[in-house]
Amino acid sequence: MNAVDIKCIIRRIMLGLIVVLIALATNVHPVSPQSSSEREFVGTINTTLSVRIRLWREGNILRGSYFYERVGKNLRLDGMMEDANRFSLNEFDERGHQTGKFEGAFVTDDWIEGTWASVDTKKQLRFRAWVLEGTQVPAASAHDKISGQYKHVFRGRFDPSPATLNVWLLKDGRVRVTGDAEWIGNARTGNVNVGAVETIFALQGDKKSYKPADGLDDDACLFTIAFGMNSLTVTDDTLHCGGMNVSFNGKYRRIGPPQLHIFGLDF
Repeated sequence: MNAVDIKCIIRRIMLGLIVVLIALATNVHPVSPQSSSEREFVGTINTTLSVRIRLWREGNILRGSYFYERVGKNLRLDGMMEDANRFSLNEFDERGHQTGKFEGAFVTDDWIEGTWASVDTKKQLRFRAWVLEGTQVPAASAHDKISGQYKHVFRGRFDPSPATLNVWLLKDGRVRVTGDAEWIGNARTGNVNVGAVETIFALQGDKKSYKPADGLDDDACLFTIAFGMNSLTVTDDTLHCGGMNVSFNGKYRRIGPPQLHIFGLDF
């Protein structure tokens, strides 16, 4: 074996050791683009301004950053959770000056929505964003025959005592429903009761109907939904979704795309 062969063998051994060391280092110190408490959302402000938002939470403290994709300059976010879903975030530029404020909510774990306001002009703009690989986001599928806004009808006409349901089919196959209803006894005397619903549930059976599981609280807001062609029917309302006599029971007709409503936020 000559000197050239020995050098080649040494090089191969050193290359092999480097590969092994890299593998060991990766196993011992895995590198993740996002920590377990950090999420990255992609969305828009005012439906036209594309943004990327990073958020991480420690208890009720919510922090992060975001940037406009056309600009690429990070803006710091610092705020807190107002309750289990709602949050507020102050926006700061690189000099530490507050330039805006977000008020929104986690519609689902993978979906946030709310308003952004400029500190200077006070003008409010709608924002919406979700995790790219998230499953609790709108399905946006051509096969989606469920999503839409549905309005209560009576004898073929829209009911003057309105009830409205907004429905989204999510990527994970579940359905998100929000809505409101009211019962009008005597509008002149103020004898009016209102109710609301906000829930996510799994479709059952033929994947066109939902019935609450047994064993739930008897006072819970529950009802059964059966989906049809551009329509749905609600039955079995427990009458615990609002004030006295408020009920979501009845037939509904789809009138357009779903409109987001988050309790406690005024859009």
